[in-house]
Amino acid sequence: MKRLLYAFFLGVLLLSNLSTQAQKNKKPNIVWVITDEHNFRTLGCYRDLMEPEQAKQWGDKVVDTPNLDWLASNGAMFTSMYASSPVCSPSRSSMFTGQYPHTVNMSVNNNVIDKSYPTIANVLNKEGYKTGYVGKWHLSGESKPGWAPEASHGFVNNRYMFNRGHWKVFGMSNDGTPFIAVKNKKGEPSYGMAGANEKTYSTDWLMDRTIDFIDENKKDPFFCVVSLPEPHGPDAVRAPYDMMYKDNVFSMPRTFLEGRNEHSPKWRKLDKKVNNPKKMQDMIATYFGSVKCIDDNIGKLITSLKEKGILENTIIMFSSDHGDLLGEHNQVNKGAPFEGSALIPCIVYAKQTIKAGTVINTAVNNTDWMPTFLNMASVKNQPKFAGKDLSPLLKNPNLKSWDGVTFSRIHKSWVAVISDRYKLAIDVSSKSQPWLIDTKNDPDELINHYGEKQYKTIAVELAKKLKNYVITENDPFKDNAEFSKKLEQVLVYK
Repeated sequence: MKRLLYAFFLGVLLLSNLSTQAQKNKKPNIVWVITDEHNFRTLGCYRDLMEPEQAKQWGDKVVDTPNLDWLASNGAMFTSMYASSPVCSPSRSSMFTGQYPHTVNMSVNNNVIDKSYPTIANVLNKEGYKTGYVGKWHLSGESKPGWAPEASHGFVNNRYMFNRGHWKVFGMSNDGTPFIAVKNKKGEPSYGMAGANEKTYSTDWLMDRTIDFIDENKKDPFFCVVSLPEPHGPDAVRAPYDMMYKDNVFSMPRTFLEGRNEHSPKWRKLDKKVNNPKKMQDMIATYFGSVKCIDDNIGKLITSLKEKGILENTIIMFSSDHGDLLGEHNQVNKGAPFEGSALIPCIVYAKQTIKAGTVINTAVNNTDWMPTFLNMASVKNQPKFAGKDLSPLLKNPNLKSWDGVTFSRIHKSWVAVISDRYKLAIDVSSKSQPWLIDTKNDPDELINHYGEKQYKTIAVELAKKLKNYVITENDPFKDNAEFSKKLEQVLVYK
Protein backbone atom coordinates (compact mmCIF):
# COMPACT_ATOMS: atom_id res chain seq x y z
CA MET A 1 0.00 0.00 0.00
CA LYS A 2 2.83 2.40 0.86
CA ARG A 3 4.44 1.67 -2.49
CA LEU A 4 1.17 2.46 -4.29
CA LEU A 5 0.80 5.74 -2.40
CA TYR A 6 4.44 6.59 -3.15
CA ALA A 7 3.92 5.90 -6.83
CA PHE A 8 0.72 7.96 -6.81
CA PHE A 9 2.32 11.01 -5.19
CA LEU A 10 5.40 10.66 -7.41
CA GLY A 11 3.14 10.69 -10.45
CA VAL A 12 1.33 13.77 -9.18
CA LEU A 13 4.66 15.51 -8.60
CA LEU A 14 5.90 14.67 -12.09
CA LEU A 15 2.67 15.91 -13.66
CA SER A 16 2.93 19.07 -11.60
CA ASN A 17 6.48 19.67 -12.80
CA LEU A 18 5.48 19.06 -16.41
CA SER A 19 2.56 21.45 -16.00
CA THR A 20 4.84 24.11 -14.51
CA GLN A 21 7.32 23.64 -17.35
CA ALA A 22 4.54 23.89 -19.95
CA GLN A 23 3.23 27.08 -18.34
CA LYS A 24 6.66 28.67 -18.33
CA ASN A 25 7.31 27.57 -21.87
CA LYS A 26 4.18 28.78 -23.67
CA LYS A 27 6.28 31.12 -25.78
CA PRO A 28 8.01 29.35 -28.67
CA ASN A 29 11.66 28.47 -28.29
CA ILE A 30 13.91 29.63 -31.14
CA VAL A 31 16.99 27.83 -32.43
CA TRP A 32 18.77 29.57 -35.25
CA VAL A 33 21.47 27.70 -37.19
CA ILE A 34 23.74 29.88 -39.34
CA THR A 35 26.34 28.55 -41.75
CA ASP A 36 29.05 30.60 -43.41
CA GLU A 37 29.42 31.08 -47.17
CA HIS A 38 26.90 28.43 -48.17
CA ASN A 39 25.76 27.83 -51.76
CA PHE A 40 22.02 27.07 -51.73
CA ARG A 41 22.38 24.44 -54.48
CA THR A 42 24.05 22.08 -52.02
CA LEU A 43 20.67 21.55 -50.29
CA GLY A 44 18.46 18.84 -51.76
CA CYS A 45 15.25 20.77 -51.04
CA TYR A 46 16.49 23.64 -53.24
CA ARG A 47 17.70 21.37 -56.03
CA ASP A 48 14.28 19.72 -56.10
CA LEU A 49 12.75 23.02 -57.24
CA MET A 50 15.27 23.66 -60.03
CA GLU A 51 15.84 22.46 -63.55
CA PRO A 52 18.57 19.76 -63.63
CA GLU A 53 21.14 21.96 -65.36
CA GLN A 54 20.82 24.52 -62.55
CA ALA A 55 20.56 22.02 -59.73
CA LYS A 56 23.64 20.04 -60.70
CA GLN A 57 26.20 22.72 -61.45
CA TRP A 58 29.05 20.41 -60.45
CA GLY A 59 27.77 17.22 -62.07
CA ASP A 60 25.59 14.29 -61.03
CA LYS A 61 27.34 13.69 -57.71
CA VAL A 62 25.48 15.83 -55.17
CA VAL A 63 25.26 16.17 -51.40
CA ASP A 64 22.35 14.39 -49.74
CA THR A 65 20.85 16.60 -47.02
CA PRO A 66 17.94 14.56 -45.58
CA ASN A 67 17.74 16.48 -42.30
CA LEU A 68 17.60 19.93 -43.87
CA ASP A 69 15.14 18.53 -46.42
CA TRP A 70 13.00 17.30 -43.52
CA LEU A 71 12.90 20.79 -42.02
CA ALA A 72 11.87 22.22 -45.40
CA SER A 73 9.19 19.60 -46.10
CA ASN A 74 7.74 20.11 -42.61
CA GLY A 75 8.14 23.89 -42.59
CA ALA A 76 8.79 26.71 -45.06
CA MET A 77 11.61 27.56 -47.43
CA PHE A 78 12.39 30.87 -49.11
CA THR A 79 13.63 30.63 -52.70
CA SER A 80 14.43 34.35 -53.07
CA MET A 81 16.08 35.20 -49.77
CA TYR A 82 18.99 37.60 -50.29
CA ALA A 83 21.79 38.88 -48.12
CA SER A 84 21.57 42.62 -47.48
CA SER A 85 25.25 42.50 -48.38
CA PRO A 86 26.95 39.28 -49.53
CA VAL A 87 29.90 39.57 -47.18
CA CYS A 88 30.21 38.40 -43.59
CA SER A 89 29.97 41.21 -41.01
CA PRO A 90 27.61 43.44 -43.01
CA SER A 91 25.18 40.58 -43.61
CA ARG A 92 25.31 39.42 -39.99
CA SER A 93 24.60 42.92 -38.72
CA SER A 94 21.33 42.91 -40.67
CA MET A 95 20.37 39.50 -39.29
CA PHE A 96 20.49 40.63 -35.69
CA THR A 97 19.30 44.26 -35.95
CA GLY A 98 16.81 44.32 -38.82
CA GLN A 99 18.77 47.24 -40.32
CA TYR A 100 20.88 47.67 -43.43
CA PRO A 101 24.64 47.43 -42.75
CA HIS A 102 25.47 51.08 -43.36
CA THR A 103 22.91 52.12 -40.74
CA VAL A 104 24.64 50.21 -37.94
CA ASN A 105 28.29 51.02 -38.80
CA MET A 106 28.86 47.69 -40.54
CA SER A 107 29.33 48.38 -44.25
CA VAL A 108 32.59 46.39 -44.17
CA ASN A 109 34.03 43.51 -42.16
CA ASN A 110 35.46 43.88 -38.66
CA ASN A 111 33.61 46.95 -37.45
CA VAL A 112 31.53 46.99 -34.24
CA ILE A 113 27.74 47.31 -34.37
CA ASP A 114 26.32 50.67 -33.33
CA LYS A 115 25.02 49.93 -29.82
CA SER A 116 22.12 52.35 -30.18
CA TYR A 117 20.34 49.75 -32.33
CA PRO A 118 18.91 46.84 -30.31
CA THR A 119 19.47 43.27 -31.42
CA ILE A 120 16.93 40.47 -31.30
CA ALA A 121 18.64 39.22 -28.13
CA ASN A 122 18.21 42.63 -26.43
CA VAL A 123 14.48 42.47 -27.09
CA LEU A 124 13.94 38.81 -26.19
CA ASN A 125 15.79 39.22 -22.88
CA LYS A 126 13.01 41.60 -21.81
CA GLU A 127 10.42 38.99 -22.84
CA GLY A 128 11.76 36.39 -20.42
CA TYR A 129 13.84 34.44 -22.93
CA LYS A 130 17.14 32.79 -22.06
CA THR A 131 19.49 33.99 -24.77
CA GLY A 132 22.65 32.22 -25.89
CA TYR A 133 25.09 32.35 -28.76
CA VAL A 134 27.45 29.58 -29.83
CA GLY A 135 30.04 30.01 -32.58
CA LYS A 136 31.26 32.70 -34.93
CA TRP A 137 30.00 36.27 -34.30
CA HIS A 138 32.19 38.59 -36.41
CA LEU A 139 30.58 41.78 -35.12
CA SER A 140 33.07 42.85 -32.44
CA GLY A 141 35.92 44.45 -34.34
CA GLU A 142 39.32 42.93 -35.06
CA SER A 143 39.72 40.50 -32.15
CA LYS A 144 40.54 36.94 -33.22
CA PRO A 145 39.34 34.50 -31.95
CA GLY A 146 37.94 36.84 -29.27
CA TRP A 147 36.04 34.48 -26.96
CA ALA A 148 33.00 35.88 -25.11
CA PRO A 149 33.40 39.36 -26.64
CA GLU A 150 32.23 42.30 -24.58
CA ALA A 151 30.29 43.59 -27.60
CA SER A 152 27.91 40.61 -27.69
CA HIS A 153 24.88 42.91 -27.83
CA GLY A 154 22.40 41.21 -25.55
CA PHE A 155 23.35 37.53 -25.71
CA VAL A 156 23.54 36.73 -22.00
CA ASN A 157 25.23 33.35 -22.40
CA ASN A 158 28.13 34.07 -24.75
CA ARG A 159 30.74 31.73 -23.28
CA TYR A 160 31.09 29.85 -26.57
CA MET A 161 30.79 32.90 -28.81
CA PHE A 162 34.01 33.84 -30.59
CA ASN A 163 34.40 36.93 -32.68
CA ARG A 164 35.93 35.65 -35.89
CA GLY A 165 38.04 33.02 -37.62
CA HIS A 166 37.36 29.60 -39.15
CA TRP A 167 38.93 27.36 -36.55
CA LYS A 168 38.64 23.61 -37.05
CA VAL A 169 39.41 21.99 -33.69
CA PHE A 170 38.08 23.12 -30.30
CA GLY A 171 38.67 22.07 -26.73
CA MET A 172 37.39 22.94 -23.28
CA SER A 173 39.26 23.15 -19.97
CA ASN A 174 37.99 21.62 -16.73
CA ASP A 175 36.35 24.88 -15.69
CA GLY A 176 34.41 25.06 -18.99
CA THR A 177 36.66 27.62 -20.70
CA PRO A 178 36.78 27.01 -24.47
CA PHE A 179 39.97 27.19 -26.50
CA ILE A 180 41.35 26.54 -29.99
CA ALA A 181 42.95 23.12 -29.66
CA VAL A 182 45.60 23.39 -32.40
CA LYS A 183 48.55 25.77 -32.16
CA ASN A 184 51.19 26.80 -34.66
CA LYS A 185 54.94 26.82 -33.97
CA LYS A 186 54.61 30.18 -32.21
CA GLY A 187 51.98 28.77 -29.86
CA GLU A 188 49.20 30.78 -31.50
CA PRO A 189 45.75 29.39 -32.43
CA SER A 190 45.90 27.58 -35.76
CA TYR A 191 43.46 26.39 -38.43
CA GLY A 192 45.15 22.98 -38.31
CA MET A 193 43.17 19.74 -38.18
CA ALA A 194 45.23 17.71 -35.67
CA GLY A 195 42.92 15.80 -33.36
CA ALA A 196 39.74 16.59 -35.30
CA ASN A 197 37.02 14.04 -34.57
CA GLU A 198 33.28 13.87 -33.83
CA LYS A 199 33.83 15.53 -30.44
CA THR A 200 36.38 18.22 -31.31
CA TYR A 201 35.70 19.24 -34.92
CA SER A 202 34.12 22.69 -35.12
CA THR A 203 30.68 21.78 -36.49
CA ASP A 204 30.24 18.90 -34.04
CA TRP A 205 31.70 20.73 -31.03
CA LEU A 206 29.57 23.83 -31.55
CA MET A 207 26.38 21.83 -32.04
CA ASP A 208 27.12 19.88 -28.85
CA ARG A 209 27.48 23.16 -26.94
CA THR A 210 24.15 24.28 -28.40
CA ILE A 211 22.45 21.11 -27.21
CA ASP A 212 24.01 21.67 -23.77
CA PHE A 213 22.54 25.19 -23.69
CA ILE A 214 19.10 23.90 -24.64
CA ASP A 215 19.27 21.20 -21.96
CA GLU A 216 20.18 23.78 -19.32
CA ASN A 217 17.42 26.20 -20.32
CA LYS A 218 14.58 24.01 -21.58
CA LYS A 219 12.25 24.92 -18.70
CA ASP A 220 12.14 28.51 -19.94
CA PRO A 221 11.62 29.91 -23.42
CA PHE A 222 15.03 30.19 -25.03
CA PHE A 223 16.64 31.82 -28.04
CA CYS A 224 19.87 30.14 -29.09
CA VAL A 225 22.03 30.90 -32.12
CA VAL A 226 24.60 28.40 -33.35
CA SER A 227 26.86 29.95 -35.96
CA LEU A 228 29.00 27.36 -37.74
CA PRO A 229 32.20 28.50 -39.50
CA GLU A 230 31.69 25.92 -42.28
CA PRO A 231 31.58 25.36 -45.22
CA HIS A 232 33.74 28.52 -45.52
CA GLY A 233 37.45 27.87 -46.06
CA PRO A 234 40.11 26.93 -45.16
CA ASP A 235 39.08 23.81 -47.03
CA ALA A 236 39.27 21.00 -44.51
CA VAL A 237 36.78 18.66 -42.88
CA ARG A 238 37.17 15.72 -40.50
CA ALA A 239 36.98 12.03 -41.35
CA PRO A 240 34.95 10.39 -42.79
CA TYR A 241 33.61 13.48 -44.56
CA ASP A 242 37.04 14.30 -45.94
CA MET A 243 36.97 11.24 -48.21
CA MET A 244 33.26 11.03 -49.11
CA TYR A 245 33.65 12.95 -52.37
CA LYS A 246 37.40 12.78 -53.01
CA ASP A 247 37.17 10.19 -55.79
CA ASN A 248 34.48 12.05 -57.68
CA VAL A 249 35.35 14.00 -60.80
CA PHE A 250 33.31 17.17 -60.66
CA SER A 251 32.13 19.22 -63.59
CA MET A 252 32.81 22.91 -63.57
CA PRO A 253 29.69 25.12 -63.41
CA ARG A 254 27.95 26.06 -66.64
CA THR A 255 29.18 29.65 -66.30
CA PHE A 256 32.79 28.70 -65.58
CA LEU A 257 34.10 30.11 -68.89
CA GLU A 258 31.94 33.23 -68.89
CA GLY A 259 33.25 35.99 -71.13
CA ARG A 260 33.83 39.61 -70.13
CA ASN A 261 34.18 42.89 -71.99
CA GLU A 262 35.18 46.46 -71.21
CA HIS A 263 31.67 47.30 -70.01
CA SER A 264 31.50 44.46 -67.50
CA PRO A 265 31.21 45.63 -63.88
CA LYS A 266 33.93 44.75 -61.41
CA TRP A 267 31.73 42.12 -59.81
CA ARG A 268 32.10 40.09 -63.00
CA LYS A 269 35.82 39.79 -62.31
CA LEU A 270 37.93 36.75 -63.17
CA ASP A 271 39.35 34.93 -60.15
CA LYS A 272 42.86 33.55 -60.69
CA LYS A 273 42.36 31.00 -57.90
CA VAL A 274 39.75 29.23 -60.01
CA ASN A 275 42.07 28.34 -62.88
CA ASN A 276 43.66 25.42 -61.03
CA PRO A 277 41.68 22.28 -61.92
CA LYS A 278 43.05 20.10 -59.10
CA LYS A 279 42.52 22.80 -56.52
CA MET A 280 38.93 23.26 -57.68
CA GLN A 281 38.26 19.50 -57.50
CA ASP A 282 39.64 19.33 -53.96
CA MET A 283 37.75 22.45 -52.93
CA ILE A 284 34.39 21.14 -54.13
CA ALA A 285 34.96 17.70 -52.58
CA THR A 286 35.77 19.25 -49.20
CA TYR A 287 32.90 21.72 -49.47
CA PHE A 288 30.44 18.89 -50.11
CA GLY A 289 31.87 16.94 -47.17
CA SER A 290 31.44 19.97 -44.92
CA VAL A 291 27.81 20.36 -45.98
CA LYS A 292 27.17 16.67 -45.25
CA CYS A 293 28.66 17.09 -41.77
CA ILE A 294 26.42 20.12 -41.20
CA ASP A 295 23.35 18.16 -42.24
CA ASP A 296 24.19 15.29 -39.90
CA ASN A 297 24.47 17.76 -37.05
CA ILE A 298 21.08 19.24 -37.96
CA GLY A 299 19.78 15.69 -37.51
CA LYS A 300 21.45 15.54 -34.10
CA LEU A 301 19.74 18.80 -33.10
CA ILE A 302 16.30 17.62 -34.26
CA THR A 303 16.70 14.32 -32.39
CA SER A 304 17.72 16.12 -29.20
CA LEU A 305 14.69 18.44 -29.35
CA LYS A 306 12.41 15.44 -29.91
CA GLU A 307 13.89 13.55 -26.96
CA LYS A 308 13.37 16.59 -24.72
CA GLY A 309 9.74 16.80 -25.86
CA ILE A 310 10.07 20.40 -27.05
CA LEU A 311 10.44 20.09 -30.84
CA GLU A 312 6.83 21.06 -31.53
CA ASN A 313 7.19 24.25 -29.49
CA THR A 314 10.50 25.21 -31.07
CA ILE A 315 11.06 27.39 -34.13
CA ILE A 316 14.12 26.17 -36.03
CA MET A 317 15.62 28.41 -38.66
CA PHE A 318 18.47 27.42 -40.94
CA SER A 319 20.23 30.08 -42.96
CA SER A 320 23.60 31.45 -44.02
CA ASP A 321 25.26 34.86 -44.11
CA HIS A 322 25.90 34.70 -47.87
CA GLY A 323 26.69 32.23 -50.62
CA ASP A 324 29.80 30.86 -52.30
CA LEU A 325 30.10 30.90 -56.09
CA LEU A 326 32.27 27.76 -55.98
CA GLY A 327 33.42 28.18 -59.59
CA GLU A 328 30.28 29.81 -60.97
CA HIS A 329 31.17 32.74 -63.25
CA ASN A 330 34.82 31.74 -62.86
CA GLN A 331 34.81 32.92 -59.25
CA VAL A 332 34.87 31.53 -55.74
CA ASN A 333 33.50 33.00 -52.50
CA LYS A 334 31.14 36.00 -52.48
CA GLY A 335 30.75 39.72 -53.12
CA ALA A 336 28.67 39.70 -56.32
CA PRO A 337 24.91 40.01 -56.91
CA PHE A 338 24.89 36.60 -58.66
CA GLU A 339 22.49 34.02 -57.19
CA GLY A 340 25.34 31.81 -55.93
CA SER A 341 26.75 34.72 -53.93
CA ALA A 342 23.83 36.90 -52.82
CA LEU A 343 20.99 34.35 -52.55
CA ILE A 344 21.04 32.41 -49.30
CA PRO A 345 19.28 29.25 -48.15
CA CYS A 346 16.56 29.94 -45.60
CA ILE A 347 14.34 27.29 -44.00
CA VAL A 348 11.95 27.91 -41.12
CA TYR A 349 10.31 25.10 -39.15
CA ALA A 350 7.49 25.96 -36.73
CA LYS A 351 5.12 23.06 -36.21
CA GLN A 352 2.39 25.15 -34.60
CA THR A 353 2.27 28.04 -37.06
CA ILE A 354 3.75 27.07 -40.46
CA LYS A 355 2.03 24.71 -42.88
CA ALA A 356 4.30 21.85 -43.94
CA GLY A 357 5.77 22.25 -47.41
CA THR A 358 5.32 26.03 -47.66
CA VAL A 359 7.42 27.59 -50.43
CA ILE A 360 7.83 31.37 -50.61
CA ASN A 361 9.16 32.79 -53.89
CA THR A 362 8.81 36.49 -53.02
CA ALA A 363 12.09 38.40 -52.85
CA VAL A 364 13.07 39.28 -49.26
CA ASN A 365 16.31 39.67 -47.33
CA ASN A 366 17.89 39.17 -43.94
CA THR A 367 16.91 42.58 -42.59
CA ASP A 368 13.49 40.88 -42.32
CA TRP A 369 14.54 38.16 -39.90
CA MET A 370 14.46 40.08 -36.62
CA PRO A 371 10.93 41.51 -37.05
CA THR A 372 9.74 38.08 -38.21
CA PHE A 373 11.12 36.26 -35.16
CA LEU A 374 9.72 38.88 -32.79
CA ASN A 375 6.26 38.59 -34.31
CA MET A 376 6.39 34.80 -34.21
CA ALA A 377 7.22 35.17 -30.50
CA SER A 378 4.25 37.58 -30.06
CA VAL A 379 6.49 40.46 -28.92
CA LYS A 380 4.42 43.66 -28.80
CA ASN A 381 6.97 46.36 -27.99
CA GLN A 382 9.33 46.35 -30.92
CA PRO A 383 11.91 48.82 -32.22
CA LYS A 384 11.68 50.29 -35.71
CA PHE A 385 13.24 48.24 -38.50
CA ALA A 386 14.30 48.63 -42.09
CA GLY A 387 13.17 45.02 -42.54
CA LYS A 388 9.63 43.68 -42.70
CA ASP A 389 7.81 41.01 -40.73
CA LEU A 390 7.55 37.97 -43.02
CA SER A 391 4.82 36.28 -40.96
CA PRO A 392 2.08 37.18 -43.49
CA LEU A 393 4.08 35.43 -46.24
CA LEU A 394 4.59 32.38 -44.03
CA LYS A 395 0.80 32.15 -43.73
CA ASN A 396 0.05 33.07 -47.35
CA PRO A 397 3.00 32.72 -49.77
CA ASN A 398 0.94 34.20 -52.63
CA LEU A 399 0.03 37.41 -50.82
CA LYS A 400 -0.67 39.87 -53.64
CA SER A 401 -0.39 43.00 -51.51
CA TRP A 402 3.28 42.34 -50.73
CA ASP A 403 5.83 44.64 -52.39
CA GLY A 404 8.09 41.92 -53.72
CA VAL A 405 11.42 43.70 -54.12
CA THR A 406 14.48 43.84 -51.91
CA PHE A 407 17.99 45.29 -51.93
CA SER A 408 21.59 44.13 -51.66
CA ARG A 409 24.85 46.05 -51.76
CA ILE A 410 28.63 45.97 -51.48
CA HIS A 411 30.19 49.07 -49.94
CA LYS A 412 31.54 51.54 -52.53
CA SER A 413 31.10 48.94 -55.28
CA TRP A 414 27.53 48.12 -56.31
CA VAL A 415 23.92 48.19 -55.18
CA ALA A 416 21.07 46.09 -56.58
CA VAL A 417 17.29 46.05 -56.47
CA ILE A 418 15.96 42.51 -56.76
CA SER A 419 12.60 40.83 -57.40
CA ASP A 420 11.89 37.12 -57.62
CA ARG A 421 12.80 37.31 -61.33
CA TYR A 422 14.77 40.47 -62.10
CA LYS A 423 17.87 42.22 -60.79
CA LEU A 424 18.98 45.71 -61.62
CA ALA A 425 22.55 46.18 -60.39
CA ILE A 426 24.47 49.43 -60.63
CA ASP A 427 28.23 49.25 -60.27
CA VAL A 428 30.02 52.53 -59.60
CA SER A 429 33.19 51.73 -61.56
CA SER A 430 33.41 54.26 -64.36
CA LYS A 431 33.26 52.08 -67.49
CA SER A 432 30.57 49.62 -66.44
CA GLN A 433 26.97 49.76 -67.59
CA PRO A 434 23.86 49.17 -65.48
CA TRP A 435 23.06 45.47 -65.53
CA LEU A 436 19.55 44.04 -65.82
CA ILE A 437 19.30 40.30 -65.27
CA ASP A 438 16.26 38.15 -66.03
CA THR A 439 16.73 34.98 -63.98
CA LYS A 440 13.78 33.24 -65.65
CA ASN A 441 14.92 33.60 -69.26
CA ASP A 442 18.61 33.63 -68.34
CA PRO A 443 19.11 31.57 -65.14
CA ASP A 444 22.87 31.53 -65.79
CA GLU A 445 22.91 35.34 -65.42
CA LEU A 446 25.08 35.87 -68.47
CA ILE A 447 23.03 38.44 -70.42
CA ASN A 448 22.68 42.13 -69.70
CA HIS A 449 19.17 43.03 -70.84
CA TYR A 450 19.60 46.69 -70.10
CA GLY A 451 18.92 48.68 -73.27
CA GLU A 452 16.52 46.15 -74.77
CA LYS A 453 13.12 47.74 -75.52
CA GLN A 454 11.07 44.87 -74.12
CA TYR A 455 12.70 45.41 -70.70
CA LYS A 456 12.09 49.17 -70.50
CA THR A 457 9.07 49.00 -68.18
CA ILE A 458 10.65 46.66 -65.65
CA ALA A 459 13.98 48.53 -65.72
CA VAL A 460 12.33 51.89 -64.97
CA GLU A 461 10.10 50.35 -62.28
CA LEU A 462 13.10 48.80 -60.51
CA ALA A 463 15.12 52.01 -60.83
CA LYS A 464 12.33 53.94 -59.09
CA LYS A 465 12.36 51.40 -56.26
CA LEU A 466 16.12 51.72 -55.98
CA LYS A 467 15.99 55.51 -55.88
CA ASN A 468 13.39 55.38 -53.13
CA TYR A 469 15.51 52.88 -51.15
CA VAL A 470 18.73 54.96 -51.16
CA ILE A 471 16.78 58.03 -50.01
CA THR A 472 14.60 56.30 -47.40
CA GLU A 473 17.46 54.28 -45.91
CA ASN A 474 20.01 57.11 -46.28
CA ASP A 475 22.30 54.76 -48.18
CA PRO A 476 25.69 56.38 -48.98
CA PHE A 477 25.20 55.44 -52.64
CA LYS A 478 22.75 58.33 -52.91
CA ASP A 479 25.73 60.71 -52.70
CA ASN A 480 27.86 58.81 -55.20
CA ALA A 481 28.05 60.73 -58.47
CA GLU A 482 28.64 57.66 -60.63
CA PHE A 483 25.70 55.85 -59.09
CA SER A 484 23.41 58.86 -59.53
CA LYS A 485 24.43 59.24 -63.17
CA LYS A 486 23.73 55.60 -63.98
CA LEU A 487 20.48 55.51 -62.04
CA GLU A 488 19.24 58.54 -63.93
CA GLN A 489 20.32 56.84 -67.14
CA VAL A 490 17.97 53.97 -66.34
CA LEU A 491 15.11 56.25 -65.23
CA VAL A 492 15.10 58.00 -68.65
CA TYR A 493 15.36 54.64 -70.47
CA LYS A 494 15.08 55.10 -74.24
